[in-house]
Amino acid sequence: MEIFDKVTAILSELSGIETIHIEQKLQEDLGFDSLQLVMLLMMLEEKFEIRFHESDMNPFDLTTVYHVIVLIEKYIGGGRHEEYKEEN
Repeated sequence: MEIFDKVTAILSELSGIETIHIEQKLQEDLGFDSLQLVMLLMMLEEKFEIRFHESDMNPFDLTTVYHVIVLIEKYIGGGRHEEYKEEN
């Protein structure tokens, strides 16, 4: 399962929205509140078996699905986020 698939599965679980797109905003489009943003960070750490540095733990720095993918790639490598290019 690729990064995008894993991330969108988590986002779908937390938001209740079945179809997730790369350009969607976490708060405005997916309806995330501050608790869900914190839960997102925790679930990402568990799913990808990583630990975020404190500087990356501000959930409000993640505004779109694209930003979540870039954050994960920072920790596990890959650097393939160019293929997902944010459309806004």
